[in-house]
Amino acid sequence: MADAPLVHRFNIDTELAHAQLLAYPKFIREHLAFGRIPGIKMGELSAVASPQGHYMEFTSGPERGTYEGTVRLYLERPIRVEVRSTMGRDEGFEKQLGNVLLMVTQFFEEEARKSTLYMAFVPGSPKTAELRRSKSLFRALFSGNMVNLFLLSILIGVVVLSIMNSIGLRDYAPIAMIGIMLGLVLSAGRISSWRSPWRITPSSREVVIVQQNVPEGMLKHYVEEYRDRVRVAKERAYALYAGCPPEDICADKMAEVFAGAGLPGDKKDFLVRRTDVYSIVERVAAKFRLSVPAIVISQDPRPNAAATGFTKSLATMIITIGLLVQLEEDEVELVVGHELSHLRSGDPVALFSLVIAEYLARVYLYLEYIGVFWLPYLLLVFWGIFFFGKFLESRADLEAGIVLGRPKVMAESLKKIGFRRLVLEERFLEPGGSRFGEWMRFDPHPPLYFRIQRLESLDVANPPKHPFLSSVRAVASGFVNSGRAR
Repeated sequence: MADAPLVHRFNIDTELAHAQLLAYPKFIREHLAFGRIPGIKMGELSAVASPQGHYMEFTSGPERGTYEGTVRLYLERPIRVEVRSTMGRDEGFEKQLGNVLLMVTQFFEEEARKSTLYMAFVPGSPKTAELRRSKSLFRALFSGNMVNLFLLSILIGVVVLSIMNSIGLRDYAPIAMIGIMLGLVLSAGRISSWRSPWRITPSSREVVIVQQNVPEGMLKHYVEEYRDRVRVAKERAYALYAGCPPEDICADKMAEVFAGAGLPGDKKDFLVRRTDVYSIVERVAAKFRLSVPAIVISQDPRPNAAATGFTKSLATMIITIGLLVQLEEDEVELVVGHELSHLRSGDPVALFSLVIAEYLARVYLYLEYIGVFWLPYLLLVFWGIFFFGKFLESRADLEAGIVLGRPKVMAESLKKIGFRRLVLEERFLEPGGSRFGEWMRFDPHPPLYFRIQRLESLDVANPPKHPFLSSVRAVASGFVNSGRAR
C-alpha cells in the first residue's frame, strides 16, 4: 500500500517544536488502542527517518466498510498528512480521519505541555520581562464572560439590598442595586486593563512566546529549583529582543541566552513565536467597522478570549496566552471576530436590559407571589438568561464566519479549544444518543458539536439575511431535537 497513489493531503497546525514532534509515534503506541478510535480503524504503525524527513505511517479505513489506505504524517510544523490508496478517495473517511488526527494531536500537545517551559513578554513593556506573579483577583473578576459579570453584580446587589433593608431604606434598594450593576458593566473593560503591563498598543503590539522542551519530569524542577535562573533567562531574552531586529531572533540565540543563565540550551528544544496581536485585532475591527478596543493579554494558559465593557467606546478585548499558544493567527482572528460581533451588536446591552427587566418585574409586580418557590424560580430565570445567551453566541459564530469569510477556520478553532469535551463526550467523533443534557447546562454557549456543524455547513456565498433570526431558529431546533438518538 506504500506505493499506492496519493489521493488526499492536508495539514495539521501544531504548537510544538520539531524535537517534540518526534515523540508522536511513541504517544500513539502508549495512549491509543488501535481499532477503538471513534469512526476509523488504525493498524501497522511504523516510525521512519528518511531523507524526506521523519514520519509515521499506519494503515487505516472507516470503522464500517471495506475502504483501506495508508496514512503518513510528516513530523514537522505544520504536520503534513498524506493518504494513499488503490481504492481512490473516500471523502467521508477523509473528514473523519482529519477530525480524529486533530483531536489526537491536541491530546499529544496537552501531554507535551507537561514538559514545556513557556515564557511570554511584550516588547516595549519591561514589566512583562518579570516572572509571572500571582493573578490579581480584582482584575480577574472584571475580565471574564459578561453573563458571569451580570451574575456577580446581582450577588453584590443582594448584599446591598439586605443592608438597605436593615437600615430602613428598603424602598431605595432596587435603585441602588441597578446603579451597582450599571457601574460594574460600564467599567468592567477599563478595570480589567487598568495599569496592566500586558496592554497591547500600537507601540507595543507584539507578544513573544518562547517555548523550551525540558526533559520529561523536569518542569517542576525548573519552576522551583531553577526559578532564579529562569528569571535571568527571561530578562535576558527580553533584552535580546529589544536590542535586535525581530527577524534575527531565533532558537539558536534563545539557546545561547538560556545557556548563559545556567540552563540547558540546545537549539532543537526551542521554538520562538511572535504574534502581532494589535494587527490581528485592528484587521478584524476594520472588517466589523469598529474602532480598535483596548487590548489586554491575560497570562491564563487556557485558550480563551473575551470582550468586556458596556459600550463600544469602553470595550476591552482580553486574549489569553493559551489562545496564542494553541491557535494559529488565522484562527485567533476568527475568535477575535466572534468577540467583536458581540460588541457590534450590543450584546452586553441586551443582556443587561434583560437582567434589569426581570429584576424590576420581580420586585414590583410578582415578588409576593413567588413565596417559598424563590429558589427554583431563580434557577429557572438564570437558565433562561443563559439560554438567551445561546442565541447571541450562535449569531456571533455566524457573523464571524460571514464577515471574515472563513467559517471552517472558526470551526477548527472551536475543535482545538474544546477538544477534550468533544472527545470525552463522543458527540462529535461518534455522534449518537441524546444530547439533551448538553443543552440544559448553565452555559451561554450552545453545545460545541452544534456550533461546529453549523459553521462547517455555512455557505459564505449565500449567508442568512438575518443572522440573529437564523440563529434563534437554529438554536431552538437544536434544543427541541436534542433528545432524539442519532
